[in-house]
Amino acid sequence: MHKLMLSHSPRLFAVCLLILPPTAWGEIACPDTLPVNQRAEVPDGWNVNYSEQAPRLSGVTIFDGPPSNRASIKHNLRVQAGKEMQLRWNLIYSPRSHYLQCNYERTTAQISTPLPPGVRICDVFYDRNVSYPGGGLAIKRMMCR
Repeated sequence: MHKLMLSHSPRLFAVCLLILPPTAWGEIACPDTLPVNQRAEVPDGWNVNYSEQAPRLSGVTIFDGPPSNRASIKHNLRVQAGKEMQLRWNLIYSPRSHYLQCNYERTTAQISTPLPPGVRICDVFYDRNVSYPGGGLAIKRMMCR
């Protein structure tokens, strides 16, 4: 009986892979830039110019539930090594979805999305030698998995 179960386990595993949604093992990351169409109400006598450069990713926040609930989660790990700083969130099960919010320089636009089921770690790597006007370190890369 035990041998029979072992001989079927590769097939059972393959069936589970087909049944479970692929997002259960997915990776997700904020886009590096966010094209934004801004419109200013310019006072009389003033002119407005718009930058042609899309705003770059400048911040990441993880929430327990939708960002509108304002239940942000603090990172569990902070490591500084050389020119890089890493923040890590170890996400435990929550009956609400965890959400990833991406913030961009030179705009108030923020985007967010629920993290796929099964995502348990989010890492953000900052370049300690590059900062944005207005504050914040440049994000080199980030990934939730």
